[in-house]
Amino acid sequence: MCQFIGGDEEIDNSKRLAQVNEDINKLLTEKKKTEKELDQLKNQEKKIKRKKSIEERKKRNHRLIQRGAILESYIDKADEKTNEEIQVILDKVFLNLD
Repeated sequence: MCQFIGGDEEIDNSKRLAQVNEDINKLLTEKKKTEKELDQLKNQEKKIKRKKSIEERKKRNHRLIQRGAILESYIDKADEKTNEEIQVILDKVFLNLD
C-alpha cells in the first residue's frame, strides 16, 4: 500500500512539474511578445523624435530666412554685398561702431 501512495505522490509531482513547465512556457511566450512590443514602441519614439527635430529645423530655417529678408530690406544693394560687408554694417548699427 505504501508503494501505491508513493505512486500517487509521484503522479502529483509529475502533474505539478508539467504545470510548472507549461507556466514557464506561457511566461516565456508572453515575455517575447512584450519585448517585441517594447521594441516597436522604442522605434515609434525614435520616429517621433526625428520628426520633431525635422519640424524644429524647418521652423528655424524659415525664421532665419524671414529675418534675413527683413534685414536685407534695410540695406541698400544687400544682394551685391559680401557677408563680411553685411557684418560690418550690422555691427555699426547695433554696436554703434564708427
